[in-house]
Amino acid sequence: MLIQNLSLFLADRVSRRRIYSKLLELNKFYGIKSSERKEIIHKKISFTLKNAYENVPYYYDLAEKYNIKEIFLNFKIDNLKDIPSINKNILKENNKYFLSSDISKNIYYCYTNGSTGGRVSVAYDQDAMDWSSAVMIFCRGLYGHNLSNKEVHLATDTRSKNERDKLKQFAKELVNNRSNIFIKDFNDKSIFDYLLQLSTKKTNLLHGMPSQINGLIKSVNKGFHIPLVETSGEVLRTKQRENIKNFFSTKVIDRYGLAESGIIAYQMPEQFNLSVIDFHTFVEVDDNGEILVTNLNNKIMPLIRYRTGDFCESEEIIDGFYQIKIKDGREHIVANYKGNKLNTSSIEDIIFTFSEVRDLQFQLNQDKEIFDILIDIEKEANLQEIKDKINLFTNSDLGKLVRSVNSLDFKLSGNQSKKLRVVLLDK
Repeated sequence: MLIQNLSLFLADRVSRRRIYSKLLELNKFYGIKSSERKEIIHKKISFTLKNAYENVPYYYDLAEKYNIKEIFLNFKIDNLKDIPSINKNILKENNKYFLSSDISKNIYYCYTNGSTGGRVSVAYDQDAMDWSSAVMIFCRGLYGHNLSNKEVHLATDTRSKNERDKLKQFAKELVNNRSNIFIKDFNDKSIFDYLLQLSTKKTNLLHGMPSQINGLIKSVNKGFHIPLVETSGEVLRTKQRENIKNFFSTKVIDRYGLAESGIIAYQMPEQFNLSVIDFHTFVEVDDNGEILVTNLNNKIMPLIRYRTGDFCESEEIIDGFYQIKIKDGREHIVANYKGNKLNTSSIEDIIFTFSEVRDLQFQLNQDKEIFDILIDIEKEANLQEIKDKINLFTNSDLGKLVRSVNSLDFKLSGNQSKKLRVVLLDK
């Protein structure tokens, strides 16, 4: 820890960032009583609302339109729900109006995936970026991981061809002791090469989506030890967790976040569900189970009561932490098949009752008509049973669209070429 703190302090001085001080603040915050933490969170929400009203055109107009100026300027926790929520479409259509008039020179843009609803940009200043880095370091530090430990990320290839950008990316990876394995390069031969690299380079942490990590290890019988495996980007299923845990002889840590707000919740030591990092993001769950977030550390583009499109299966308070269990079914939409409306989430639930299913992907055309359902399955003998069950549930012949494939054959979608559960394709 001492080495990490010194490294962070020196790196901050050289790069003119403030990650170290924020990490100290996080450690202090989570070392005090939960009642005291609530008071601090209340103050952070109050500041966020006041800043939004005074500096962000969208929220000023919203407050005036609904006569809720008082909520923004004199916040009380019970009144937060009286502020109309926003969603991805609202953010997309009014994007420039969410940007604060009080901005610094250095603005960074993060883009949501564009597979099912179009790309949306979210702006961050250096302070917000530093908070995001501090939260990441803090969460991983709970498991003993620090910046001196080697990280390997299964990543989508977003490398710039600009030489200056390449140099900056190289420096970033060097400072963070990090390297990448790009998913687009996966094939039967490269997988063995990548696993060899992981086993020989003293990797301390491997990060990727559950389906990506399972795709890396599924063709190999004998595993090896990596101290920590961290998953994100998809719901981590029980079978996936067990596969990864057994192959790497490790603890599998899950996290939940969005491009729009960074890390929202993290699996704490000795806990199974995800604990909300409430110093960074305030979370609500509505009556339908949908998760709404308010980011607390992004002054130039605050998102208040943003509907994530993700759903919570359960929620509870444990050891002073607000814990959530994400419901299976991110990136689900209502699709068409022969004139019938079908929720891909319901069909997915049916398919995953079969433990042999490793992963799946729905492929839809631009009119949201299903034309392919791809399944990566261990035992193809069960394929017909899956088809029959889908036909019975949907009262149709939808099962005929189900095909057994290698998950490496799944289509990549969006600007970041992510492998998604539901993709819209030009077909």
